[in-house]
Amino acid sequence: MLSSTEVSNTEPTAFRGLLFIGDPHLEARVPGFRKDDYPSTILQKFSWCLEFAIQNRLQPFLLGDLFQLPQDNPNWLISQIIENVPRPLPAIHGNHDVRENRISENDSIQILFNSGTLRRIDADYPWIGNVDGKQVAVSGTSWGEKLPKRYERRTEDLVVWMTHHDILIPGYEDAGRIRPKPLSGIDVVINGHIHRPLPPVQTGETHWITAGNIARRTRSDATRSRTPSVVCLTHKGSDLDFQRPVVNEYDLGNDWQLQWIAIPHEHFDDVFHEAVESDESAPDEQGSGFIADLQELITRKTETGAGLIQFLNDHLDDFAPEVGQEILSLAGEVTQHPDQDSLDES
Repeated sequence: MLSSTEVSNTEPTAFRGLLFIGDPHLEARVPGFRKDDYPSTILQKFSWCLEFAIQNRLQPFLLGDLFQLPQDNPNWLISQIIENVPRPLPAIHGNHDVRENRISENDSIQILFNSGTLRRIDADYPWIGNVDGKQVAVSGTSWGEKLPKRYERRTEDLVVWMTHHDILIPGYEDAGRIRPKPLSGIDVVINGHIHRPLPPVQTGETHWITAGNIARRTRSDATRSRTPSVVCLTHKGSDLDFQRPVVNEYDLGNDWQLQWIAIPHEHFDDVFHEAVESDESAPDEQGSGFIADLQELITRKTETGAGLIQFLNDHLDDFAPEVGQEILSLAGEVTQHPDQDSLDES
């Protein structure tokens, strides 16, 4: 691994802080049970994050999953992204950005890397810049790549590592695979992929942060209570006033702090269709649930087939496991429905 002194990509601009944008999942369809114009809404949120960074002299970073679908995104969507990014945006890619575990020329995000809209950062090519007079290095590990064991720092006051992985932390035990551990030379790991912010975990001198994403894609009780936000990292001596609600704060204990800044958003009930309730006069609980799900499926003909997938998940216990998996596989092919690991916000 290269040391920081071997990388000649230091940014000349002095910033007031860093802004980490989690999992936009841009797409041309309306996901789940959302009833708004999601493609326009999520583009506006992404643009707001970039504009917010400019106004407050923050360097923005992308934590992966810019796209919901890795390929076949319409040209208008890619063009809008290029127009909205004023300067190369340091980024890693997520699992939804790539068809396979490795990035390829056919993935939409590769177009943005090739065009210079996004700047891919990794262990050998970190971003190094001046933040409030302090030297900060930000590197990252994209989906499908191994996390480093250490970073050979020289003069950096702070080292941040972006990831897009299944980190095993409280609240994500079932899907978590990578257990947090001390990473020599790395002060803070900021992870995308998991859409709900979870409590930070400290191992040794390394803080593991779950950023959460900037939009609500699924209808659930957890989503109802969650405020879409971005993560801002600043020096504690900073006098920045974002004039936005602060959803959460975390003290890194080394003169740096994290703040989750609320993104403009609509009320949950204005964004999602109401769930269709079952008829209380139904003869039994199982029949009642089946009728409610069937009503949901008929009433909410969602663009991504969310009603169909939910209906199947609720009733596949009636079939042999191998039959149920084949049904889900066929439904996924028809609806292009993605894996639910990173989309679960419950």
